[in-house]
Amino acid sequence: MATQSLYRRYRPRRFDELRGQEHIVHALREAVKAGREGQAYLFSGPRGTGKTTTARILAKVLNCTNPADGEPCCECDSCTAVERGNSYDVFELDAASNNSVEDIRSLIDKVSLGTPGRHKVYILDEVHMLSAGASAALLKVLEEPPEHVVFVLATTDPQKLKDTIRSRTQHLQFHLLPSDTLAEHIKWVANDAGIELNEHIIDAALSKGGGSARDTLSALELLAAGGSDVDDSIDLSEFIRALVDADTGIALSATAHAVSNGHDPRTLCEELLRHLRDLFLSVMSPELVSVRHDHLDELATTARDVGTASIVRAMERLGAALVEMRFAPDPRIMLEIALVQLTRDEGADDQSALLARIERLERSVAEGATKPQRETPRSSSGKAVVGGRARRPDPSGAITRPQPEATQAPSAPDPAPERQSAPTESEPVAQQPQSSTTPAHHDSPSVSSVWADSIRTSLSGMARALFAPASIGAVQTTEAGLSVELLLPSEVHAQKCSAHRDAVQQQFAQSLGTVVELTLSVERATSSPESARPADIVEEPIDPNDIIDAPATPQRSPEEEIADIFPGTRLITPTDD
Repeated sequence: MATQSLYRRYRPRRFDELRGQEHIVHALREAVKAGREGQAYLFSGPRGTGKTTTARILAKVLNCTNPADGEPCCECDSCTAVERGNSYDVFELDAASNNSVEDIRSLIDKVSLGTPGRHKVYILDEVHMLSAGASAALLKVLEEPPEHVVFVLATTDPQKLKDTIRSRTQHLQFHLLPSDTLAEHIKWVANDAGIELNEHIIDAALSKGGGSARDTLSALELLAAGGSDVDDSIDLSEFIRALVDADTGIALSATAHAVSNGHDPRTLCEELLRHLRDLFLSVMSPELVSVRHDHLDELATTARDVGTASIVRAMERLGAALVEMRFAPDPRIMLEIALVQLTRDEGADDQSALLARIERLERSVAEGATKPQRETPRSSSGKAVVGGRARRPDPSGAITRPQPEATQAPSAPDPAPERQSAPTESEPVAQQPQSSTTPAHHDSPSVSSVWADSIRTSLSGMARALFAPASIGAVQTTEAGLSVELLLPSEVHAQKCSAHRDAVQQQFAQSLGTVVELTLSVERATSSPESARPADIVEEPIDPNDIIDAPATPQRSPEEEIADIFPGTRLITPTDD
């Protein structure tokens, strides 16, 4: 014989056993005590929050022979018949599968008939799935129901009901249960059912339940049946660390590990999106988070590390990725693209990306120092992450290239600050890189090298296309920093590039580490052909005696050309007959 599910075995039998719906319990209990119960109720709310259970408790108390303080006795014949499901006073109809006009008309024909109890209670579940004709037939009986009939309509989507039906009912809205209330409830259920619990199992059940009492008990039963093994759950901490550190390698490695363990990319994206929502709500509205209050501080700390702007941007991008996955041949690719864009936002120019970068800058300034370098990043599988800190952007968005090892031979100093090696411990403080206010080491060749290697390739969109033919002109040191001249092919080209001048100037400042004043100029052509010739070409003098006339080419008439093309033709003159 199969074991009865926990959510059925511990289904509430009285109003005072309902959890998290005190506003509904108070309204129904007071109405029953005063004898002012309505003839039509509408129960709406998420799944597993107690709508059908509350309707059955209401049906019991309306026909109970010994009610006390608005509660059913649960011992009389009427109460026990309702619990067994064979009461002549309670009729349940699943509107999802009985949604035709004939089903509602059959119900209407039985409404006027009497029953043994004081009230005849009709419970219509998922009433929003009734057809248009069935809704019209139900509206007719709701307008003038018999005095002994009570309708209870339950739905998870009340917006799909007709306004005329909603206006004829007393609408009671069920809410998702708070995490602390659910935690206490599953502890009581586990203790009564003899299930051993630990904190990890409770957190996993609450996370899977999402505020639904039925889903939480189902998850608890599954965890208990599986020997409390929850090691296959998705570890989202590495994804969050990748967003905090802007490390693409960690994000892609965590994705590969989760997919290799059998997790679907869509499910992985949904779990990550749900976790980001919890992080956001832990700062903005902690009471809406489906975790216990003792874990809220940990979530809030993580949310501050990521930043609210970065969280919102990540939620928007992952939400768009979920839509794109429906039409993608490989959903994993869309998830990986989204993670790359979220961890490499230096090339993005949308408002959310700029806000995320500004937030990281403010956080780094507030900390007052760079975070200590971590050990080699490792995934949840225990293996080193490929590509960990290969090219990690700094808070301003500029990408720092890998630093040479201390054992390598010293090479020629790179003029760009981002390519200079970090000073070793043996070097004095005076060997530190110069500040941004002393850019004397920048000259035209070094700036040209930085322009070709990093700045021009980091541009995106139209700016990259317009500045592709540009070259470095004069480079001068000023009091504020540097003055850099960009040479462009024509005046029209320079006018088009002027619209993107500020963005390119910002890239120069980030790459060179100093304030840059960018000037757009037109590359002038040389004044004489001789000056444009290569210097290694030596011209020899021309002897006039060596000049000879080209052979004369005989001129042919059009008639002769036509005759060659069309052999056998004959020219007809006006004098010919």
